[in-house]
Parts: sequence; C-alpha cells; structure tokens
Amino acid sequence: MRIRPVGFLHSVVTLVVLVELGFAAAFAVDAARTNAAYDALVAHHVRVEGTVVGCATLGGQRGYVVLCRADYRYGGDAFTAVIPRGETASFLVDPRDTADRMDAVTFAKGPEETTGDEVVVVVLAAAAVATVAVHLGHVRHRRRRGRTGGPAVTP
Repeated sequence: MRIRPVGFLHSVVTLVVLVELGFAAAFAVDAARTNAAYDALVAHHVRVEGTVVGCATLGGQRGYVVLCRADYRYGGDAFTAVIPRGETASFLVDPRDTADRMDAVTFAKGPEETTGDEVVVVVLAAAAVATVAVHLGHVRHRRRRGRTGGPAVTP
C-alpha cells in the first residue's frame, strides 16, 4: 500500500496540531491546579517547618544548580519536597486537604507562578491555529494551480 504525499502531509499536520493542543491542555491543567492550591492556601493554611535531608548538584555545560530534599510532617502524613539550596524549609499545608501544599517561598510569590503556564497555553494554541491556517493555505494554493504546478485554474 502506497501512501500519497498529500495523505502523509495531512497526517503530519494533524499529528502536529494534536501534539500542540495536548501540551496546551497539560499546561492549562497545571496552571489551574496551581491556582486551586494557592487559593485554598490563601483561605486557610498551617505553616510547617521541614528538615533538609540532603542535597545534590545537577548541571552540565551551561552551569549547575544545587537542589535539596526536604521532609516535613503534618497531621500524621509525611511529605517530601525538592527546594533550591539556601531556601527555607518552611511549607504551607491546607488543614482541610493536605493535597494542597507548597513551599513558603513559592507561596510568597503569589499566583505569578502560573503566568508562565498561561503564556505557554496561549502560544501553543496560537501555533496550532497557525499550523492549520498555513496548511489550508497551502492546500488551497495547490488546488488553484493544479497538481502539475502549471498556471492557475479558474473556478
């Protein structure tokens, strides 16, 4: 079975658009989840101090970063977080739902943490629309010129 070039092109464009929209959806869900946790912690939170268990250096040719693992407990539950070295091991936990928690430094920055996610969502959605627009323009152009690449065919 031979795949026609046009069919292959349609498949590639469809795949690209689906990947772009899939990543956009993932970033949107991440932003919404972060906003929900932030909103819950704004309403009510308990500050919990953790202890740094150990640190590791990660890096390559462009530099390195030192990340530390911090453990903390609240209400009989144990949690682990990864924080940059030098950051306080202080965490905020929602007493009604311990799934809503974050480190105090991130909380102090406010909801600006999700601005990047929202920008990426918009860029990916715009890229998907642009991909479809360019593809449809290309298809329209090919139909007008005919498959041989000759002069334009009048409708």
